[in-house]
Amino acid sequence: MHKRDQLRHFLAASGPLATNESAAIGITPGQLRHRDVLSPFRGVVMGRAAESVPELAAAYAKRMPRRQYFSHSTAALLHGIPLPAEQERALVLHVSTSVAGGIPRCRGVVGHQGAWDRSPTERAGLRLSAAVHAWCELASLLAVDDLVAAGDFLVTGDEPYSGIPPLATLEQLTAAVRRYGSRRYARRLRQALALVRYGSMSRMESLTRLAMQTAGLPEPRLNHPVFDEHGTQIALIDLAYPEFKVGIEYQGDGHRDRVQYRNDTARRERLEDRGWTIVYVTADDLRFRLNETMNRIRTRLRQRGARF
Repeated sequence: MHKRDQLRHFLAASGPLATNESAAIGITPGQLRHRDVLSPFRGVVMGRAAESVPELAAAYAKRMPRRQYFSHSTAALLHGIPLPAEQERALVLHVSTSVAGGIPRCRGVVGHQGAWDRSPTERAGLRLSAAVHAWCELASLLAVDDLVAAGDFLVTGDEPYSGIPPLATLEQLTAAVRRYGSRRYARRLRQALALVRYGSMSRMESLTRLAMQTAGLPEPRLNHPVFDEHGTQIALIDLAYPEFKVGIEYQGDGHRDRVQYRNDTARRERLEDRGWTIVYVTADDLRFRLNETMNRIRTRLRQRGARF
């Protein structure tokens, strides 16, 4: 294999490499200048283009000074917090510094002065804002509903299924907002915090709940467990009104899978046997048929005796 190809394959397999580390592993400056070798940032090379924010962050980390850390949407994505698609796809890094005058300025990086958060944490070897601080930083980038969906994830994670504690508690989130004080976007943060709830298992479930509240519907219970006559749990309903046995389920594209479809059908039958009626909601319902969808839920509730 040609040395040029060896280098490309090595970089593709090993990930980003700081150029000042290259000599120690036998890579020459001439090889680093070859057109097949990519340099997303000064002093860093890669064998292929980064395809996600975590990959790009791993590259920048090779040159990141100790005073800098990932923040805002970059930190949120590294923590696994769900964001709108445009934020998840944008190959731009947000990097903060706690040192006055040390704001990073380079291609593909949005620099910030992070004076309010001088205690970044570490995740997978990367320095970044703590999860609750990253959520506060998102207020400059997200609308209230998207901020609420991120907050729901932060205080819930997948604990209702796995039992694994979430990244933060509502009390910790509240304390972070209090520390944020009266800085810019503080009002948006407080609006979002008032709407954050434990129990939502997906971003779209959160957005469905918020649409229901905006439409004047009563606040539902989140991921409500339903049991059969033997005490065995048969379902967790996304959004539920147990007193009326009305449930709302968000149907993502994953429900198109053949096995999932069959499981959903059996689950629906079991719920109907227990007296439940379910309203199914899709992304198109929320985007194109919102009023109609809210009216479907309202009608189903009133058919079951709800008064509001």
